[in-house]
Amino acid sequence: MEEKSKYKIYIDSSDRNSTKLTLFRMEESGEVGILTKEGKIDIVSSVKEMINKSDLSINDVEIVTYNPGPGSFTGLRIGATVSNVLNWVLGKKETKDLDYPKYGAEPNITPPKKFKI
Repeated sequence: MEEKSKYKIYIDSSDRNSTKLTLFRMEESGEVGILTKEGKIDIVSSVKEMINKSDLSINDVEIVTYNPGPGSFTGLRIGATVSNVLNWVLGKKETKDLDYPKYGAEPNITPPKKFKI
């Protein structure tokens, strides 16, 4: 019986203006990129679209990884969250094994600007 191919999804949301998703087929010689989608995209919808376009099921995905940083504070949190949720739902990771972004610095949080009426 032929072994079924394994796949990986990589999320790079470190740039606040552009997200990049890549679907890889994992082979003995390394990873082979199958599909890439880039731009101002909805990550979850784009993952679904890539899976459907490749005639795969989400269960064919072995792991979802992301760029841990440094990069945009919000972008890194979004990539980590989507990756962690998908890995947890698919049973690939337990909550104690979930990953956290590496921001590279403390967030720059400023006080709210006062509104003029």
